[in-house]
Amino acid sequence: MNSGILTILPIVVLVVLVLVTKKVFESLIVAVALVFILKDGTGFIQGFINSCYNVFAGDTYPWVLLMLTLFGALITMLLASKGIDGFRRIALKYIKSERSSMIFTWVLGLILCIDDYINDLAIGPSVRSITDKYKVPRESIGFIILAMGVPICALLPISAMAVFVFGVMQESGVSAMDANMLTEYMKVVRFLVYPIAIVIIALLVAIGIIPKIGPMKKLHAKAAEAAVEAGSEEEEEKSDGSLIDFILPVLTVVIVMLITSDLVVSVILALVVCFVLYIPRKKMTVGDYFKNFFEGVHSMVEILVILLLVFAFVDGLKEIGFSEYVISVTTPVLVGGIIPMLSFVIVALLVFGGVDYWAVILLMAPITVPLAANFGVDQYLTMAAVVSGAICGGTSCFFGEQMLMCSQAVERESVELAPVAFPYVAIGFVVTAVIYLILGFAL
Repeated sequence: MNSGILTILPIVVLVVLVLVTKKVFESLIVAVALVFILKDGTGFIQGFINSCYNVFAGDTYPWVLLMLTLFGALITMLLASKGIDGFRRIALKYIKSERSSMIFTWVLGLILCIDDYINDLAIGPSVRSITDKYKVPRESIGFIILAMGVPICALLPISAMAVFVFGVMQESGVSAMDANMLTEYMKVVRFLVYPIAIVIIALLVAIGIIPKIGPMKKLHAKAAEAAVEAGSEEEEEKSDGSLIDFILPVLTVVIVMLITSDLVVSVILALVVCFVLYIPRKKMTVGDYFKNFFEGVHSMVEILVILLLVFAFVDGLKEIGFSEYVISVTTPVLVGGIIPMLSFVIVALLVFGGVDYWAVILLMAPITVPLAANFGVDQYLTMAAVVSGAICGGTSCFFGEQMLMCSQAVERESVELAPVAFPYVAIGFVVTAVIYLILGFAL
């Protein structure tokens, strides 16, 4: 079935609604209804139900569902153990200045790279008392945490982001259904230009090689003249976590994954390690353990529902001939080498405008990957450009999930944090766009 120009209508409606309403779920419902009306007419409800059955019967969504729920449980368990506080106690022996406190924040993000939720939510409370002592504006710390959240996790092949992207790669035809996730995702990692760029930029800002510019410069000048806010001592006294409570479960994930190449087994064994490690030492009771487990599972429900709708939406788009229409229209006027750069820019702007970055990756991959293949452009490069664009938009959107979590972690409003981060995100955006333009033609 090919509905011609009408195939782009659901996408247009989705983007417009999200930009206007700032509500992803509600906008997605309207777009899903529209695509199945085009596909099945008055039987669109049954068409949607059949598509959901197809999604559940496939290999990708059930695996993503299992992995995200397990990761959600593990993340909540690690946060509840307060193991991350151990890093802070060690750091207090060596941090003696504003610069070293900012570098420590960056290093902590590197260490906690197993998941962006841990980075975004846990680093702030762990370092605030230290950075406040040396008059580092909370917004500056917020930028470093933002840069070390999703960007650094995207570079790790055993994170929830890797699980999700690998599933999209399978659905988009980049990777075979029986492909090894570790080796396939590493083919994408080498082309994740923006995450690499923003992580390096954050380090150079912390060290002082890249100067403080714009709002960050003003905040540091103001902080140097003003007294530091009181109230961080109480937070230090409550720090009773042990480093081993974080390190052992994370090492379990990494080592088992390297041995077995099975992330499901890795996370399950890490949860077992948490049980054995926490219960006998009375870090939590058996009841607390399972309460944390199900709280973690529950934390992933919203994204899993959104992903189900998007998977069904993409399935509907395929049925009405969306990819074929876009390729047929753009092929005569498009130069193949520009596809990675265009993919990066368009996705970044969509996410910056408020479209959920998970949803944008799911929506854009079925368009850009076949288009790249049609022009002989490296599909892994194009997939990486889509992921980079989503991450770039997520680190700049002032009402996006990442910005909101980081603002909560440093106790500053997102409208205060976003302007501080934006100049450095813009540097990363420009550098990345240029590199993708070069790589698009070179590869």
